[in-house]
Amino acid sequence: MGAEQSQLEKLKDTDFQQNRITFFINGKEYNVQTDGCDPEIGPQYLLVDYLRDKIGLTGTKYMCRQGGCGACMVTVRAIHPVSGQKEVRSANSCLLPLFACDGLEITTVEGLGNKRTGYNPIQQRLVKFGGTQCGFCTPGFVMNMHSVIQDNPRFTTSDVEYSFDGNLCRCTGYRPIIEAFKSLSTNPSEELKLQCSDIEDAIVCPMKTLMAKENSMEVLNVPRNLYLGGTSGEQWFKVTSLPALFDVLERFTSSRTAYRLVAGNTGTGVFPGDGPYQGFIEINDVPELHYTSLDQMGLVLGGGVTITNAISTFDKASQMEGFVYAKEFYDHLRRVAALAVRNRGSIAGNLMLKHAHREFRSDVFLLFESVKATLRIGSSPTFYKDYTLLEFLELDMTGKVILSVHFPTYKGSYYFRSFKVSKRYQHAEAYVNGAFLFKIDPRTFTVLERPSICYGGITPDFVHANATEEFLEGQTLDGVTLKGALLRLKHEAVPNFMPGEASPEYRLGLAQSYLYKFILGVRGNSVGNRLKSGGEDIPRGNNKGKQIFDTDKSKWPLNQPVPKLESFPQTSGEAEYINDIRAELDELFGVFVVTTVANATIKFIDASQALMTPGVVAFVTAKDIPGNNNHAVFLTQQEEIFVESRVRYAGQPVGLLVATDKYTAFNARSKVIVTYDNVRKPVLDIRDSIRTRTKLNERKKEETNLAFPCRGINGQTAKDLRTNISSPQTTNEEVNGELITITGEFFTHAQYHFHMETQNCICIPTEDGMEVLSGTQHMDSVQATVAGCLGVPNNSVSVRVRRLGGAFGAKISKANHIAGACAVAAHVTNKPVRVQMDLGSNMHAIGKRLPYLFKYNLKVDSTGKIHQLDASVYCNPGSVANEPTSLYGALCFQSAYRANNWNLKPEVALTDTAPNTYCRSPGSAQGVAGIETVMEHIAYTLKKDPLEVRQVNFMKKGDPFVGVPGAKLPLDNLLPGMIAELKVNGEYDSRKQFVEVFNQNNRWKKRGISIVPQRYPNYYPDLRFPTLISVYHVDGTVNVSHGGIEMGQGINTKVAQVVAYTLQIPLEKVLVKPSTNLISPNATITGASVGSELVCSSARVACEQLLERLAPLRKQLGNPSWEQLIAAANGRELLLTSQYQHAQGELVSYDIIRCDVIKDCGQSISPLVDIGQIEGAVVMGFSWWLTEELIYDQNTGELLTTDTWQYKPMLPADIPEDLRVTMLRNAPNPFGVLSSKSTGESPFNMSVSVLFALRNAIDSVRREIGNYSWYQMDGPVTREVVRRLCLTSSEQFVV
Repeated sequence: MGAEQSQLEKLKDTDFQQNRITFFINGKEYNVQTDGCDPEIGPQYLLVDYLRDKIGLTGTKYMCRQGGCGACMVTVRAIHPVSGQKEVRSANSCLLPLFACDGLEITTVEGLGNKRTGYNPIQQRLVKFGGTQCGFCTPGFVMNMHSVIQDNPRFTTSDVEYSFDGNLCRCTGYRPIIEAFKSLSTNPSEELKLQCSDIEDAIVCPMKTLMAKENSMEVLNVPRNLYLGGTSGEQWFKVTSLPALFDVLERFTSSRTAYRLVAGNTGTGVFPGDGPYQGFIEINDVPELHYTSLDQMGLVLGGGVTITNAISTFDKASQMEGFVYAKEFYDHLRRVAALAVRNRGSIAGNLMLKHAHREFRSDVFLLFESVKATLRIGSSPTFYKDYTLLEFLELDMTGKVILSVHFPTYKGSYYFRSFKVSKRYQHAEAYVNGAFLFKIDPRTFTVLERPSICYGGITPDFVHANATEEFLEGQTLDGVTLKGALLRLKHEAVPNFMPGEASPEYRLGLAQSYLYKFILGVRGNSVGNRLKSGGEDIPRGNNKGKQIFDTDKSKWPLNQPVPKLESFPQTSGEAEYINDIRAELDELFGVFVVTTVANATIKFIDASQALMTPGVVAFVTAKDIPGNNNHAVFLTQQEEIFVESRVRYAGQPVGLLVATDKYTAFNARSKVIVTYDNVRKPVLDIRDSIRTRTKLNERKKEETNLAFPCRGINGQTAKDLRTNISSPQTTNEEVNGELITITGEFFTHAQYHFHMETQNCICIPTEDGMEVLSGTQHMDSVQATVAGCLGVPNNSVSVRVRRLGGAFGAKISKANHIAGACAVAAHVTNKPVRVQMDLGSNMHAIGKRLPYLFKYNLKVDSTGKIHQLDASVYCNPGSVANEPTSLYGALCFQSAYRANNWNLKPEVALTDTAPNTYCRSPGSAQGVAGIETVMEHIAYTLKKDPLEVRQVNFMKKGDPFVGVPGAKLPLDNLLPGMIAELKVNGEYDSRKQFVEVFNQNNRWKKRGISIVPQRYPNYYPDLRFPTLISVYHVDGTVNVSHGGIEMGQGINTKVAQVVAYTLQIPLEKVLVKPSTNLISPNATITGASVGSELVCSSARVACEQLLERLAPLRKQLGNPSWEQLIAAANGRELLLTSQYQHAQGELVSYDIIRCDVIKDCGQSISPLVDIGQIEGAVVMGFSWWLTEELIYDQNTGELLTTDTWQYKPMLPADIPEDLRVTMLRNAPNPFGVLSSKSTGESPFNMSVSVLFALRNAIDSVRREIGNYSWYQMDGPVTREVVRRLCLTSSEQFVV
């Protein structure tokens, strides 16, 4: 205490509370001592970890830890330092330091509702609308919606659409979540009201309930100055006035202490490597930094004003004269980061990020500079100076603070416009952003003064297009001026190359396009209707959808549209995931150390500095493995748990660093030094592998036989299929005209699974072996891996899984890797070890969806019918050919089409990347995309409607399947009827005509439309799931345990429905328990989209066996109730359990406006679950084709897109505005479990339709310039690719 007191002597004029913070969580007061009582807690310690690890509120999740996924959202109430009013905002608890929580009221999902006290209306609506699947993201969505309601009880449906730009969901496709929340708004549609008609509370009642509950909470009204000492000598000051702020600044600068001002702390999500810092100054309660002033003379925003509050101020300014830019600012800033980030992040903080990182494409900086805003920067409480933003960039900000931002007014004929194109519409940094301010004579379009033309994303130092500005002054905005301006812009705006970013050519093209778009917008009607629309933004409507399906009430609860059984606990945070399990005594935390190069050998590993770090316990490497260094136990090729010598890919685990807590482990990881020998340039592209690794690829193909265990294709079966698939089936058919030869290629890219719960495992040494809590889709494989690497019998390894937070195939074989490493660490230390991979390591170390390359050559007649087709189907399994899918991809290449004289050759092409693995619709997604590209190519060549070409090639009853001699289509092809129905319900003909007319009438806006059919091989592979039914005599309730894994697909819900239906008992009497290898030994993988059906089949037979056992007693008792029957059976010592295992053989900028899906689901076991599976699969597929791009360093092989800042799955504003799903009516599946069909994968394959709709639009653009040639269109079709394929150049810009 004396040392701390002496440190504060120079600050004696200010009263500082020392080493204690106070805040409320869910109405309960918490006081945290920060003077070393808990060595883990310091300035870097985050609220999310306090909630989860210190007080057990595990409903708050995390994944990215950078404010990019929304799983960690909480509601925060704080007193505004100027108004004194409470502000209620959502916040990312993964960005909020615990030290910054003093005086806050925090609400977590546990504070809203639960099974004991009842559920909040938000939770109820989400369940009602089927808005949860894996449920890992659900608490974040619930808390964000709660924050919106608390902030604005009169919110509208548009507010809902705007508010979820920071919440990712990989499972649902967003539609049910958004509709659930819109149903709570003040203006829900009649359809939404109808869906809520059976919910007891009316629309207004939830609002009253919510608001009443929150009014009872206490608040800390008096901000205070704080001094908090960190365990490593860091100093944290919280100040409440400018004098106190500058006192602390003077202290730090005079002692040369590296410091950082802390407001929202959101910058750490963008640049986590900044620092290290020893000093922190929290400034959220400094009133002088939060003042705003708005009048006819101008606008002033304090530097501490949050982006959210700035947006509100600009909205007010837009109603006043002179603020011509305010509406554009309002719209543009709503696309900066995400709502929860904008809620905490300050405008000065954003500007300081730009100051420190010139490469940062700050929208805030760009907008402010474009209108000549100035910064008032203080160096003491009484001295300040005004600077332009360009001067600010060159200013040494040591000891200085941005006090305020001052905006001028512009009265007269000023025009302002800003632009942003990014990887996706929301929550993404711009490729290039732009902002223009012109004063123009509205009659002559003469530029009356030097304009302001600003860009970000050209080079780190490029801001103003000075030469272009000078040229345009005094010019009339006509065609000649336009060309002159574009030429000058081309010469001065020369983009630099940035690894992992858009190409310089594309960025220059965007810069020129922005200027052209601005001029078209200014000139308006004077340029004619065909050009005018080019000056307008593409409008985005609100999301909506329609779901059509049959349900037979006579079979309920089977075929009943019920929400998932786990829905309520998922919405309340009560659903337990692996990392939610309470830590064991002396539990350790492990983090992977991975390689940074591919194609090398390990020279030396030096962990000495890491091991000297307090709290680090061990660094576990290959030499510590007592058994086999292999986690691919059921596959043909070895995959090392820890690399021994040869490095196969960048991101390959070298070892596991184990420490007493995760902060220590992560901080010490960087101290492990790995040096390499024989570093060679990696082979990363499938084409390079085909060219340079012919012999290796051929050898690996023969070693694996292209087996596909996930689909029940073993080595011998694969060998037979390869033989048959490569033998053309010759049938002589009538030829219409001469045959035309078509040749082409098509490439499909990789995709990261993006399961919200990253790979994880907890291993606990026990008296009889090892208990393993693994996030796996395959318990048997984890059991064998752990036993193998430890050199112990399999029966000493216990595996338990309750649920996964998403998987999509990533946790079939790759979960073994984490479990093996975790088990070795637990063995070495003889302590429980937890591994929860950080997102970056997960993306580096774990393989993705396999990229494909199709090379095809075919002959067609004048109708488009295929008479001969030769195709090579290459897949890229990564650096180890353990899970190639090209054989299955080749089988699915046939899809819905007659294969006459087809010769398909599945191949592999290894690259120096992480061993790839199965990902939703493995092989089939690529195969369907390949053949549909062929159909598009035929149609383009023959100038026919692609749908017409598809229909002429459709299979008919009796047509053969490729690869399987004698196998034929047994029934009539349903697709012609389904397409006819889709054309009617989807208004295809009228929409197609509208698209054609629209494209003729618009030069710079185009639309496209496409229909893609599919035949999906819905068969049941050799997958086995032991299932146990247990009935309790006291009340007749039933427990079920099975070998499948619940990961969002609704397997437990379907099983419970089948059990209740078969036993003829209420659904409420059935509970499904976690999966274990004790009750379900030797269970196979849950995957291939058939796990639910196969478990249901096993459960049904087990129930039937039980009923057969009870039948004599039932007959003897007459007509007993279920409860009476079970009680009597127990009294007669009848066994009230039944177990069964199923056996094989028993069973540019663009916007997506509308998507119609018709899917044959047979007779759905659970329609609401299946609708969710269909929608989620379609949106995940759209995301694969459009926004998700993996970029590697071409020299090292290291993945560059490893977090939510760089890798961009779709958000709600990216999905189809109108998503309509129809489950084919009156179509029971005679070969399926209870007449059902799987739904999880086949809709994903149909998402390729978006690719061809884009092609349809791009074709129209190319025809504008007389280009009618075929072009290869590979995924992902990012905005950059769209522009390149459109052949757009500035020479085409006219007015």
